[in-house]
Amino acid sequence: MRALAGPAMLLVIYGGFMIHRMATKEDAPSREFTELEFAGADDDYTGACYSLSTILVSNRAYSRATRTWTSPKEGAWTLTLDDVVDGYGGPVRVFQKFTFEKYGDQVRLVWVEASEHLSTDLKHNIDELLEAPRSLRSTPIERCQKEGAKGYLYVPPKR
Repeated sequence: MRALAGPAMLLVIYGGFMIHRMATKEDAPSREFTELEFAGADDDYTGACYSLSTILVSNRAYSRATRTWTSPKEGAWTLTLDDVVDGYGGPVRVFQKFTFEKYGDQVRLVWVEASEHLSTDLKHNIDELLEAPRSLRSTPIERCQKEGAKGYLYVPPKR
């Protein structure tokens, strides 16, 4: 009987973990929120021709950071990127927190918090977030697929 106690206990623990995992839902913004056009860093908040989801997916290609979403208020989401890198004295935590807010049919980056030596300047971070979809030639939103479309830092593909 004792021989079954170990495997049975592991099965109970694993089953409890799976039930907990399936019953809890990780916070994340709705698809409606992430499909909004990302606003540029100019004074007019010109659309960047990419949805927030495209920007997030294309930037994930270059990052091994873990992602956590929280919602500080209605219509706003904060994405925390957390990583551990090798430093001179051993492992070092590196993080960035990006707060996005919905404004009409756009989503804007409104706040950045980051580890020491990382920029918190909004324009710098917006430009940096747009680099990945541009370099990967990600698909722009529908409005920018038309000839003559303009967007913040957007360079239409050559036809």
